[in-house]
Amino acid sequence: MAEQPDSDWSDPGRPDRLARRESQQRRLRRRRWGAGAALAIAVLAIAVAVASVGGMSSHGKTSKPVSTDASGPQSKAGAETSSLLVRNATPQPSWKPYTGSVPILEYHVLGAAPADAPYPELYVTRPDFHRQMDWLDEHGYEAVTLEAVEDAWYSGGKLPAKPVVISFDDGYRPQFTYALPELRRHGWPGVLNLKAEGSDLYASNVEAMIEAGWELAAHTINHQDLTTLGAVELEEEVTGSREMLHREYGVPVANFCYPAGQFSETVIEAVKAAGYTAATTEIPGYAKRQKPDELSRFEILGSTGVSGLAEDLASG
Repeated sequence: MAEQPDSDWSDPGRPDRLARRESQQRRLRRRRWGAGAALAIAVLAIAVAVASVGGMSSHGKTSKPVSTDASGPQSKAGAETSSLLVRNATPQPSWKPYTGSVPILEYHVLGAAPADAPYPELYVTRPDFHRQMDWLDEHGYEAVTLEAVEDAWYSGGKLPAKPVVISFDDGYRPQFTYALPELRRHGWPGVLNLKAEGSDLYASNVEAMIEAGWELAAHTINHQDLTTLGAVELEEEVTGSREMLHREYGVPVANFCYPAGQFSETVIEAVKAAGYTAATTEIPGYAKRQKPDELSRFEILGSTGVSGLAEDLASG
């Protein structure tokens, strides 16, 4: 596929991303706190009801009191929600202004490919993913969100000395069960390019990833090849997916990911019209600030391993 002309979406006047991220974290914490409070009230009501019947079991013996100790599991879980944000979800003191190119890694499924998998190369084993993340850390890379990169590129924000964006397409279950804790171990956020419908993730999974500092990006509604759609369908997939994700999770959805990396000039115009800041492709290489509508990514496959990852990053 031929590359498209350069374009520059720099917008020095756009709202500060860090302030938006902190605001969305507060909203999510309030939602979680409200749910926890409701559950605690329900538990207390049950305890009062039990006490009101005299604390007697069906055999006439005194039953064990229901504990309403504030230091129990419910209050501990509520306290933990305020400390879920990973380190690199916000700028760190050592970060500096940065406008250079940045590698974006593209992952799909984490786990061994089943025998009948139609695309077995899209499966990266969990030991391989673990080793790749350790290799990045040992070689000085630090993962950040794409929003943080754009803030540095266009609005004077700061990044670590060797930034990398780790993105996950579609919404497969191991991206929550395995990638989330693995990246947390390093203090890193990821980018979830989520299909608005038909993913393997529960809404609570996505909320937990956002609360940890992950960025939520749109990946259409139904993962269709956008280059084959008419104007109405194209707008629905591009604009509609952003609206659906924002409505469901209440956070900004600044970036877009082309399904299977397929795009055209018409698709790019639809992405711009929908208000996205940038869009990621499957063109191999480092992402550059001058081409926000076709940001390159390194697709990490089952055969990539640590050596392949190192080779990719050396190409920059």
